[in-house]
Amino acid sequence: MEQFSLYGVKWVRTLFCCVLFGCICLPLSVSASCIKPSADAFPFTPIADPMFQPDTVAGDTLALDSAVRLNGWQRFQLKVDRMTQTRLYKMTYVAVPLIVAGVVLNDQRYHFDALRDSYIPTFRYHYDDYLQYGPMVLTYGLKLAGVPGRSSWGRMLVSNVFSAALMAGFVNTLKYSVKQPRPDGSGNNSFPSGHTATAFMAATILHKEYGLTHSPWYSIGGYMTATTIGVSRLMNNKHWISDVLVGAGIGILSTELGYYLTDLIYKDRGLRRPDRDDSHFNYDRKASFFGLYMGFNWAGKSMAYFNHAGIKVSAGAISGIEGAWFINRYIGIGGRATIASMPMAVSLQDNQMVDGEALMSRLERIEISSLKVSEVMAGAYFSYPLSKHWSVGSKLLCGTYSIRKNRVNAVLNPAQQESTLPVNLPVAQLSRGVTESQQLADGLEEGQTRQPLMEIGSSESFGFGTGLSFMYLVGRNLGVRLFYDISFSPVHFKAKEYNMDGSVQTSSIRDFNYSSTLGGSVCILFFGKDKKKAK
Repeated sequence: MEQFSLYGVKWVRTLFCCVLFGCICLPLSVSASCIKPSADAFPFTPIADPMFQPDTVAGDTLALDSAVRLNGWQRFQLKVDRMTQTRLYKMTYVAVPLIVAGVVLNDQRYHFDALRDSYIPTFRYHYDDYLQYGPMVLTYGLKLAGVPGRSSWGRMLVSNVFSAALMAGFVNTLKYSVKQPRPDGSGNNSFPSGHTATAFMAATILHKEYGLTHSPWYSIGGYMTATTIGVSRLMNNKHWISDVLVGAGIGILSTELGYYLTDLIYKDRGLRRPDRDDSHFNYDRKASFFGLYMGFNWAGKSMAYFNHAGIKVSAGAISGIEGAWFINRYIGIGGRATIASMPMAVSLQDNQMVDGEALMSRLERIEISSLKVSEVMAGAYFSYPLSKHWSVGSKLLCGTYSIRKNRVNAVLNPAQQESTLPVNLPVAQLSRGVTESQQLADGLEEGQTRQPLMEIGSSESFGFGTGLSFMYLVGRNLGVRLFYDISFSPVHFKAKEYNMDGSVQTSSIRDFNYSSTLGGSVCILFFGKDKKKAK
């Protein structure tokens, strides 16, 4: 008998809305391209795109050497390309989707915290307290070394003061008005992450001063450092995923606003180096990628039945890395490595007895760890360009599919003390997600005992996977992927059921399982040699 998890369906619906919003925000941002307000009513003025000079557009006809009629798709691409050159778009196309995603995912923030607790429950390091300033130190170090950046010293300092003041104002206003508890319970100022906001503010300053004027690798290094800070805040159990996403968005947006205000004051004074001209950059060539892989994962079969119990698996979180080297524009070789954690709940038969009493009459709670799954897969990757900035991709992978061992314990009240739980409460609701170390620790009140109920053995098998993705080129060396992946694997493990009389029943389970993942990835892009330029 199979039963699909309604909770997983709810998650798919929620995440689909988030992904759909991201697809709209990335190309269109918050400025509706069909609305053209006057310059007096709209402070952000479009920046001329050299791509369209000296070409002119009249109606639906592009005037080149001869009139060429544009179809609907070409006109849409033309609008999008023009709109992406506006300053409003450049200020918001990354920050706004991050903030929106963080707000949408706030109610589901527990899944990534459960993923962290499943694999690194004792991770505690303080390097993020110092590394958050790394991109800022590099910016000022380059300036002191005499490397010219975008701005003079005075103009850069004013920009940075504006950026820091806006960032601190946004972060502290939200922290002390939302009052969201931290995952480790150390305070009620979790939302948003100040460390992440500071790191992304510093990375954006480095990006604007040296990444846009010298080399994109300054930008890549800065944002990789900032991303490391965000992930570290999750690993240190100081923040939820929603805190980190909103903090990153605030850090970027504050810097963009800080530089915008400074530009209004200084105008052309103090500009030392112009931005690189990437308007003629050839995107029509092979592009390899490497990036983070994050999303939500759910099993195809949500129920597994044993002799005296049933296990229900709900949707959880997945994280990892993925990359591919492309042989040409369309075909590449790559792989991914991921870890996933999916919450489990237990349903028991009510005929279990302990010391002559019904188990349910003394049951306080059930302790069960999450289902932990890891994958390492490699194979062929495929990509097909839809436009200069959009491409659709797929993959065909094979590799190892591993499930770690799980334990299920029952915490029982003393024999003379009856359970205080409602009689009609479904036993699945008594399940409490705990880590393996918590299952082995004491943590019991006086007179309570911990009784093992079940042990689900580990499984190592060969699996394969595929998926569909859409990539948007945010910049010359930065892409965002939205994907749906599915993995298939035969599963073989042994399960032990511990009866209250001390006997043990062992069963061997063989099945064919599949799991699905819906999520997103931020990628670094590596373009191949420009053959057109070489000619």
